[in-house]
Amino acid sequence: MYPTRIALNCLARTSCINAANTARSMQQVGLAFALEPALRWLYPAPADLRRALARYAGHSNTHPFMAPLFVGILLSLEEGAAQGALPPANLGLVRETLATSLSALGDAFFSGTLLPLWALLSVALLLAGHTGLMAGFTLALFLALLLFRAASFAAGLRYGMAVLAGLRRLNLINWVDRLKMVNAVLTALVIWRLLPGDARAFPWTGYVLGALAVLTAAWLVARLRLPRLLLWALTLGVLILMDVGLIGM
Repeated sequence: MYPTRIALNCLARTSCINAANTARSMQQVGLAFALEPALRWLYPAPADLRRALARYAGHSNTHPFMAPLFVGILLSLEEGAAQGALPPANLGLVRETLATSLSALGDAFFSGTLLPLWALLSVALLLAGHTGLMAGFTLALFLALLLFRAASFAAGLRYGMAVLAGLRRLNLINWVDRLKMVNAVLTALVIWRLLPGDARAFPWTGYVLGALAVLTAAWLVARLRLPRLLLWALTLGVLILMDVGLIGM
């Protein structure tokens, strides 16, 4: 098992893994930087260390929030390889497959769902005048992210590839679908808060039409693959025209 000092050093370096991104090899340099303290401890001989680092000389890319788990699993595999329990030649293929899988999960859950949830809820709170509540919510999410990064790194380091079974049991993909429904409601709430003051008190027919508009937008995105950014830009354009009086209700 790695010394605590080495493990904490690698965990801290995962926060810098995107600092040296390149268009050709993506996170290659950052990943080697994060792994270097542990590899130097595992392979004190310079020749062995060079061979170990060379295993990470290829293209590598995963979601930054999943990077601690990625690095933790790789360190567990490297320890097994150093002890002769795993052929070092297999690590390259495992690294590429693992990076792609974790990247897909991170893109769907964090970038595609949780970050929009934070943004929409923060905007809704700011528009309602709850600046302190928004700041507290943001701080809570940030601390939860730090806890997730540390816990996932420790789990990957301790259990290796077996931690993926536990990650699967969390069923994050189903949570993506549920949270996106919450995001749709928050989108409608933000649009309503952005309406001019004299247009918010429209009758119930307006509320029904607004709900239908959100459902129609969801259908257009899902079926016709229209860019969500385009629909949002059109909505903001209508709100601006309403604000200047060119469109009335």
